[in-house]
Amino acid sequence: MIKVLDKTFAILEKLVLTSPAPCRIGELAQTFGINNATCSRILKQLVETGYAVQLSRLEGYAAGPRAWTFASRVQYKEKLIRTADPVIRRTAAKLEASVLLAERSGEDRYILLHHNRCRKLKIVLDKLSFHDLFETATGLLLTACAPEAEQKKLIQCYGKEAFKLFPPGTHLHTELASIREKEHCVFENQNQGIAAFPVRQNHEVIAVLGASVLLEDFTEPFRSSFIAEIELAARQISQSLSTLNTIG
Repeated sequence: MIKVLDKTFAILEKLVLTSPAPCRIGELAQTFGINNATCSRILKQLVETGYAVQLSRLEGYAAGPRAWTFASRVQYKEKLIRTADPVIRRTAAKLEASVLLAERSGEDRYILLHHNRCRKLKIVLDKLSFHDLFETATGLLLTACAPEAEQKKLIQCYGKEAFKLFPPGTHLHTELASIREKEHCVFENQNQGIAAFPVRQNHEVIAVLGASVLLEDFTEPFRSSFIAEIELAARQISQSLSTLNTIG
């Protein structure tokens, strides 16, 4: 029963992510490792409940009206989103960069907000969550800010994948401790320069603000001003979210 439920959610998420383009039964069945008959039954249930619509036998299925109304009613961390959105928009425009707000839930990284004003940098968010905590600046900082017991579980879960960004022989616990102490993460990959800073509410890290530009532009003096702007933006969001208690 659980496996069928998992497949149902997986198919629904696929329909949502490809919306408004439709998906055929055959491609869905192949993607999720089920036979066409099982896939057809799941799609029939999604159509009956309004989460999917069948466009035609040839075109296949797409997200339905219930999927739209379901998503449009969701309110998640409203104060954080409302506070961060204008800051992220302004920072992305000022730096001509891709700027996002991310949080960690379990083993995955979730993008809560994203604004890309870097014309030369194409960012594709084609998933509802990303299993890349050790491959991104925001993911590394989110992991570094997690309790040590959770860090150990995450390293075990990711296995050898966790060491992709680091030179051979790197002790990952030490690297995470260093990132946590510095309270930011900056690194360069093959084509991007990336910086990330924590967003706090009353001293507790609740999300991470990250930004990226093309590596060819990530040189001094822009590099230093870029990092300073992301730190400032994260601090502005944190201050707006936090309550100042005074005695007087």
